[in-house]
Amino acid sequence: MSRRLPRKDVVIVGFGWTGAIMANELTDEGLEVIAFERGPWRDAPTDFPPGYMQDELRYRIRHELFLRPDQLTFTFRNKMDQTALPIRSWGAFMPPNGVGGGGVHWNAEMWRFLPSDFVLKTHLTERYGAAFLPPDMTIQDWGITYEDLEPHYDRFEYLCGTSGTAGNLRGKIMDGGNPFEGPRSRPYPTPAQAQPFSHTLFGKAARELGYKPFPQPSGNLSQAYTNPLGMRLGPCTYCGFCEWFGCGNYSKASPQTTILPHLVRKSNFSLRDNSEVVRINVDRSGKRATGVTFGDSSGEEWEQQADLVILSAYTMFNVQLLLHSQIGQPYDPVTNTGVVGRNYTHQTISSVNGFFDNKKFNFNPFIASGSIGMCVDEFNGDNFDHGPHGFVGGGYVGQVQTGARPIESTLVPPGTPAWGADWKKAVKDNYLSTVKPGTGVHGSFYAYRDIYLDLDPAYKTGSGVR
Repeated sequence: MSRRLPRKDVVIVGFGWTGAIMANELTDEGLEVIAFERGPWRDAPTDFPPGYMQDELRYRIRHELFLRPDQLTFTFRNKMDQTALPIRSWGAFMPPNGVGGGGVHWNAEMWRFLPSDFVLKTHLTERYGAAFLPPDMTIQDWGITYEDLEPHYDRFEYLCGTSGTAGNLRGKIMDGGNPFEGPRSRPYPTPAQAQPFSHTLFGKAARELGYKPFPQPSGNLSQAYTNPLGMRLGPCTYCGFCEWFGCGNYSKASPQTTILPHLVRKSNFSLRDNSEVVRINVDRSGKRATGVTFGDSSGEEWEQQADLVILSAYTMFNVQLLLHSQIGQPYDPVTNTGVVGRNYTHQTISSVNGFFDNKKFNFNPFIASGSIGMCVDEFNGDNFDHGPHGFVGGGYVGQVQTGARPIESTLVPPGTPAWGADWKKAVKDNYLSTVKPGTGVHGSFYAYRDIYLDLDPAYKTGSGVR
């Protein structure tokens, strides 16, 4: 039997970027807000101190900041007629675990979607015709436009202190920025980060080929900054331990560095960490949420009543909770009906490693930040004519090496022995003159009928998501 807690105005499930922003906005309106986070409390000065945060084994290899596969089972299959099998190690996506969510370990790449992304189905159909799109592609228009969202992009960038160079300022194309971006209402709050050697070489080569390279917009700050909430951030030190890691320098935008110190002082906000919401409760009509049921670290079950329930966890967990709570119609790919779990998309990434003459090139690859890089956007979205190529979608191309940490960065040329003295020599000879991941493509992932989330039949009484 669940123990009932006093009613709140708002319950927030999952406490990363979205949860923190929503909590701050709603408490500003005078509402009583309680947030729930399955993982532990994490704070910048105590959990990510520079004295030991640069521990690659702990954070990159052993995934200290992430959900363990034995805590929650995901299963995966490539085709609908296959049997889904458990994922034993994370790869394509990294489910976070703890206060701050993915905003703790992210690279802090701060791209905006292209204006055409918000009206994708209409845009592509008008330009290429309905027959050009694959019949099982299920893309839709968003229902809002870039113009609707631009003020909110702007507000988030100024919350984070984003470093970058504007490419389209109120409709005027600006030198040095991304000419393909949608119009922005004002410049970035801080200048773009200074680019290391390999990134500079990529930019030079791209310009010589007729492209328009620009520095990747970054939540790793180029200079000291105080955001609108009064939170002070420092300049990035280019330590190379950013993705997979928290930042104790207060130089990477995260909920911990931009919102939480302000939010936790509010008397109408509370947070329960190490507490997992297992069900959304509804009234007799089944159409109105009345609160949530959650379990704490002692195994005790509680009920938190509320007038408003906000799901702000990662997509998979939001879908899982809706399905377990029997809210909404689950998506059925056979009949192409239902909503919950439909149109799941992620991202596609490809790259090549570059080996250069170690007598001529020293890239110092350990000097980097999470979103450092020079990019070109000529091949992103619908920025080029797809008609002759028979596909839609694209991605930016860039030199975005984000650090060369010692365990991961032992690249050697083809033909090198896998171990022994010759391997060690090759690592030593190539470390400083190698770019990893070199030139990469960060591409789109459009929705298809057979790409979706549901509860695995073998786990429907538990917590499995397929």
